[in-house]
Amino acid sequence: MSRRTLLGYATKGIAGIAALSGAGAIGYAWPRPRPRARQIVKTVHLPQFHSRPDLDPMKVHITNIGPLDDSGHIFLTPSIVPAQRGVNEQLAIQNGLGQEGLMILDQSGELVWFAPLAHFATNLRVQRYAGAPVLTYWRGEITGGTGNGVGVILDTSYREIAIVNGDSPIGVDLHDFTLTPEGTALITAYAQKTVDLRRFGGVKDDVVFDSMVQEVDVASGRVLFEWKSLDHIALDETYIPYRKGMPFDFFHVNSVSLDDDNNLLASARNTWALYKINRTSGEIVWRLGGKRSDFAMGPGAHFYWQHHATRLAGTQISLFDDGATPREEAESRALILDVDEQNRTVDLVKSYTHPARLLAPYEGSAQVLSNGHMFVGWGAEPYFSEFSADGQMVLDGRFPTNDQSYRAFRMPWSALPTSSPDIAVLADSVGGDTVYASWNGATGIRFWQVLAGPGASRMRPISVVPKSHFETAITVHTEERYVAVAALDEFRAELGRSRSVRFS
Repeated sequence: MSRRTLLGYATKGIAGIAALSGAGAIGYAWPRPRPRARQIVKTVHLPQFHSRPDLDPMKVHITNIGPLDDSGHIFLTPSIVPAQRGVNEQLAIQNGLGQEGLMILDQSGELVWFAPLAHFATNLRVQRYAGAPVLTYWRGEITGGTGNGVGVILDTSYREIAIVNGDSPIGVDLHDFTLTPEGTALITAYAQKTVDLRRFGGVKDDVVFDSMVQEVDVASGRVLFEWKSLDHIALDETYIPYRKGMPFDFFHVNSVSLDDDNNLLASARNTWALYKINRTSGEIVWRLGGKRSDFAMGPGAHFYWQHHATRLAGTQISLFDDGATPREEAESRALILDVDEQNRTVDLVKSYTHPARLLAPYEGSAQVLSNGHMFVGWGAEPYFSEFSADGQMVLDGRFPTNDQSYRAFRMPWSALPTSSPDIAVLADSVGGDTVYASWNGATGIRFWQVLAGPGASRMRPISVVPKSHFETAITVHTEERYVAVAALDEFRAELGRSRSVRFS
């Protein structure tokens, strides 16, 4: 069994920080010692959710510090960080740090949807395809900081409606998967090329990663545009040192999106630069940052090892300034820059830092919300945060210590799964029963209605309770033999109904 498969079956232990919803429990079974045998201590991990015992997401703690409006759900791709922060990965798996996968939370930290995956995932977010909102993400394997996988598009019922493969020997890269209004996808990809690297300390026929940007028609899979870093960027523009025995990743593209003039805006971590790329010819319109910058950088506007550059309204660009690794700054920052393309100057508009002075060695995201707030994913550091427009932190989220999410987003989302709500019934200690109700991924539930009857086809409502947490526990006293639950919206209209189960 692979590490990735093993992680998919991992269950929650005591390492979580705070439960998202229905509490899990930890118990210890102490078998009787056998003569001349060593005593065995076995840790028993109980299900986190009775109605969905197959779901065991890592636990996330959110603190709401300041006033928030309802600016959307939180989208994460939690994963365990191998060999980081002094954590023994195999021991962490044995202790049960939870499944990796796709996660949506509400702003209070309650779980809305979780899909465990046997592969890595990045970039879970809401985009638009064919005129409708969709959920998109990347899944695949990661080796040496690059990915081999596919882009995935789901509809508002979480059904897979498209897969994007691109045209690279090692598949679609993990760093970006951006849909355009034309029904295309902008992706990053990597290919290995043989280059003379003797002046960098290598050999004549050495291996270089050629970072690529591709635009792919989603419906047909046809590659419409391809840009290769080796065709446009000199190797000596890099800041990364040559390492013997590893491909020379001199450029390392980590984001690509549409610029305001319908050209492309790309970020390259290892040249400390952003690039405007002509979407037709592939020619570089300008470089921002790095050794050959076309712009004069104002105080505080310099960035290092950056990620996730995005054009905002007008002349502004946001990005996540890692500042490491190696360390170039005291702490990581989310930045808003004002870019004057006519006069070729860049000025710092706003910088957002975490009170814990986090320094992310890689990954990270910076998203300006519709209300002017800044939502920051701190990459390899186990945090995500929201700041008001004036820079005050209003929300702070945290994973367990050795967990991360490549990026973090906050976006409106409305979904109704094709599956039915889930139900479980457990007898309590005072002669009643507790009904557990959940519906993974449903966003419009406000109440749970309990139905009971003598048979599965003869059910009547007996109570209605407000929805609470991912899984709502409801105490039931009835002489009927069968029970079911129905999910109700704010107007108490039925959204979906579970199967009927028999009381034990």
